[in-house]
Amino acid sequence: MGKRELLLLVVFVVVGVGVYQVSAPAAPADAPGFSLSRMVQMAKSHFVGDAVRTPVTRTATLGATPAVTTLDLGEVRGAVFVAGTDREDILVRLDTVIGGMDEADVAQQEKGLGLAVTGAGPVATVAVSFERGGRPPRYELHVEIPARLKVRLSGRGSAEIRGVASLHLDEYRGELNVADVAGPITGDLRESRAEFGPGTRMDLDARSVRLRADAPASVVLRSERGTVDVMDATGPVSIKTDFARMDIRGTGGPVHITGEGGTIELRDVRHPLTIEADRLTVNAELAIPVATTITVDDDTVEVTLPAEGGLQLEAAIENGSLRLPDGMTATKAGARESVSAALGDGGPLVKVTVDTGTLRVRTRAGRPATE
Repeated sequence: MGKRELLLLVVFVVVGVGVYQVSAPAAPADAPGFSLSRMVQMAKSHFVGDAVRTPVTRTATLGATPAVTTLDLGEVRGAVFVAGTDREDILVRLDTVIGGMDEADVAQQEKGLGLAVTGAGPVATVAVSFERGGRPPRYELHVEIPARLKVRLSGRGSAEIRGVASLHLDEYRGELNVADVAGPITGDLRESRAEFGPGTRMDLDARSVRLRADAPASVVLRSERGTVDVMDATGPVSIKTDFARMDIRGTGGPVHITGEGGTIELRDVRHPLTIEADRLTVNAELAIPVATTITVDDDTVEVTLPAEGGLQLEAAIENGSLRLPDGMTATKAGARESVSAALGDGGPLVKVTVDTGTLRVRTRAGRPATE
C-alpha cells in the first residue's frame, strides 16, 4: 500500500468515526464512551490477544413437570455434556473464560452473558445469550436432566450424551459421543466424528461423517461421502451409500446395502445379506451359509464362502472377468460367464450378479470347491 492509499484510509476512518458520533443514538449511562486510545487498545487486543482473562460460571434450573418431554439445547457453540439422572428438575451449568483488553472490558462482557432454561408446553429450551453482539465465547454446558426426557441438539462443537430417552440431531457438526440412550437416535449429522455405544437404535442422515457404532441394536443410515464402521451389531443394518466407505464386522440381523459408489467390507456374516448398488466395491466373507443376494454394476465383487455347511451358489458376470476356486468351472455364452454349484448337501442360495467389472469367488482353506 502506497502513502496516498494509506492517507485516504486514515481520512475515511476519521470521517466515519465523526459521522457515527454525530448520528449514533445515545449510549447507556454505564457504557464506555468513545475513546481513540480505547480503539487502539481494541485493535491491539484483536491482533496480539486478550490482556485479561476471567473464568465465568452461570447456572439455571427448571422444574420438569410430567408435561415436559423434551430438552432443546439450541445452537450449541462449544462443548456440551448431558447426563440422564433420577433428578426431577433440569440443571444447566455454563463454564467459560471471557477475555478482553482490560478489567472494564471483561466486566462489560460478563454482564452481558446470560443463561436461561425456559419451558413452553412439552419442550424445555436452553438459551445462551451474549449482549455484546456477535457470537458468544466458546463455552461448556454441563446438563443433568430426568432420564425420561428426549434431547434435541444442533450447532457445532463437541457433545457427550448419556442415559437419556432419545436424541434428535438437527444438522449437528463436530464431535459426538452417545451411549445408554434408550430410544431412537434420529436426524442429521454433518462434517462430524460420531461414536455410538451398545444398544443404539439409529435412523440418521450423515454427510462427510466418520461414524462408528459398537454393538448397535439397529442401524438405518444414509451416508454421503463418509466412513461407517459397524461392529458386532445385534440387530438389522440398512445403509444407503453415496460414495461412502463401510466396514461391517459381525452381524446380528439382516444386512441391506443400496446406493451408489464407495466400498464395503463385510466380515463374519451370519445373517441374510442383500446388496443392490452401482459402482460399489464389495468384499464379503460369509461365516455360515446364509441367504445372500449381491447385484452390482461397474465394479469388483469378492465373496468368500464359509468353511462348513451346505449352500447353493449361483454366480454370473456380464462384460467382465469371473474368477473361481479350483474345482469350479464357468459356463461361457458370449459376454456372459456363470457358474451354478451345490456345496455340501446344498442349502441357502448365494446369488452374485455383476454387470461390467470383476467377480471373484473364494473358498476358505481346507474346503473343497465342490463336494
